[in-house]
This record gives sequence, C-alpha cells and structure tokens, in this order.
Amino acid sequence: RVRAAYPEKTIWCYTGYVYDTDLLPAGGRKHCEATDEMLSLIDVLVDGPYIEEQRDISLQFRGSRNQRILRLK
Repeated sequence: RVRAAYPEKTIWCYTGYVYDTDLLPAGGRKHCEATDEMLSLIDVLVDGPYIEEQRDISLQFRGSRNQRILRLK
C-alpha cells in the first residue's frame, strides 16, 4: 500500500539481523517464508545490531560502526 500511495518514496528498513548470515535464503539463520517478500518490498536495508561500544554519532542513518547500509534496489 505504501509503495502504491507514494511511488517516489524510498522505503527503508532497519534490522538487528545481518543480511549475509541471517536473511539470505541459502543458509540464513533467520530466513523464513516471509523474508523474501519483505526484502522485495524495501529499497534500503540497514543491517546489524546496534553495539554501544561501536557507537559513532558521525555516521548517517546508523548508530554503530558495525551496521551497514545496503541498497537492495
């Protein structure tokens, strides 16, 4: 519904999971039947848990250095 109502908007998703090891179909520990559909609906994924010891306020759209911004589309 959001994409239909606002086609010009970029849809972001923040997750504590790591894209490579948790969300990909081949061996993703947290991958389930809904994961592929969810990933197909978003444009940008910010992955990885927030780690206080890696906090960096200079990063845009992330709270800690271990988090990545991934363009999925």
